[in-house]
Amino acid sequence: MSIRREKIDPNQREFDWEFPSKLEMVLEERRLLQEKVIYGPPKTRFTENEFDLCVVLAAAIKKAINEAELSRDQVVDGVNAYFSRTAEDAKKDEGICRNPLSIHMLNNYLSKPAENPIPAYYLFAIHHLTESLEPARVFVEAEGAKIATGGEIRQMALGKLEEHIVEINKLKKELKCRK
Repeated sequence: MSIRREKIDPNQREFDWEFPSKLEMVLEERRLLQEKVIYGPPKTRFTENEFDLCVVLAAAIKKAINEAELSRDQVVDGVNAYFSRTAEDAKKDEGICRNPLSIHMLNNYLSKPAENPIPAYYLFAIHHLTESLEPARVFVEAEGAKIATGGEIRQMALGKLEEHIVEINKLKKELKCRK
């Protein structure tokens, strides 16, 4: 009998013996990434004290007002309109509303936030007027989270959908192997 020589294609690569360890590393990185997605980043302390928080919030409100290109007078009028505040209603005995916001009070809230912290209910009106999420971002980021836009939410939904598709395909393969 003749000895037959195997013809090996010179373009054929040799088996990478380190592949299993590389695959394990990739799988471990994926697992860590999934944990980060589920649990989020670790929380860090946002500021040293409550006075710093007042300053950060006032800065966010100023940024929202500037980006909306509103004057402080327009903000005062908008806040009073949002809460339907008038001087006449505030003078009535029923106490159906508080005194209207004045430009002087808004200036104090924004320029001396540690001495005059802005009441939280004003954030509703400011958000409505400026259509900005800057003030809300201060609260959200303090907890280690981020505000997601509509487009980002749709991308997350697509990512979840792809995860479910991968899971379904795994189950299909398992069921086919069991036949």
